[in-house]
Amino acid sequence: MDGFNLSALPPLRSPVVVMAFTGWSDTGTVTTDAGLRLIETCGAERFLSIDPEDYHVFTENRPLVKLDDEGQRSIEWPRNEAYFAALPDAPHDLVVVVGAEPNLRWRTFSERLAEVVAGLSPSLVCTLVARPAATPHTRPIPVSGSSADPLLAARFGLGPSMYQGPTGIIGVLHDALRRRGAPLISLAAGVPHYLNVDENPLATRALLEALPPVVGFTPDLGDLEEQGKRFLARVEEASRGDEQIGQYVTMLEENYGQTPEFAAAFDEGEPGDLPPAADILRDVEDFLRGTQ
Repeated sequence: MDGFNLSALPPLRSPVVVMAFTGWSDTGTVTTDAGLRLIETCGAERFLSIDPEDYHVFTENRPLVKLDDEGQRSIEWPRNEAYFAALPDAPHDLVVVVGAEPNLRWRTFSERLAEVVAGLSPSLVCTLVARPAATPHTRPIPVSGSSADPLLAARFGLGPSMYQGPTGIIGVLHDALRRRGAPLISLAAGVPHYLNVDENPLATRALLEALPPVVGFTPDLGDLEEQGKRFLARVEEASRGDEQIGQYVTMLEENYGQTPEFAAAFDEGEPGDLPPAADILRDVEDFLRGTQ
């Protein structure tokens, strides 16, 4: 048993597949939040769930205790799922894979999931990435893309995939899908590296706003604009009156758009050389965590 529980699927029309996983490639749960909003926007239906028992170490990726409306407790385990949605106004349908980066058996997990995805005959597979970058919270979140396929790179205006080094489950899945002939691209958001918080609605919105050319429709942003305003207000409140923080952000603003993260596509690997956030920004992170 590999833990892959598949339901029957209706015929899908050359689906575009969007994939996002918490962990290495998902700073601030930006990509998985974007994936979940896609699912909600399209009313997508689940057709795959993966049993976490064989792929997760629960002392590292712990289950959560939840309370329902009647106060009854239940356990929510780490999930990896896939959803499909028909898009009658687009030339293709949509599949969204969203979940948690596994702790164990990456090769088995990736080969099996790639087998499922490739079996859908996708017209495109797009992985979502969010990584720390030398960008200030006062400027738009940069989103760039990459593809090893020159034709896809030209079609979507992407850079080549040049990264070499340690990788996450996204990189392993890319390899498994490439060997199966799947057309692959990646979109990545550069998240301000000094805001190490649990969520960043500004970056989630930036990724969703970059997706229409890929998925063929404009995702519903819901309350992300309002969430982003509240997020910025909290950051400003935490940093107000601190001259050192102001100087640091000003330095990032002056370099905005000139760092390597802007010149080349972000990737699923280690972030490049980032300016030291030092201790002066620790209070900002602590404040944001305390107000979420």
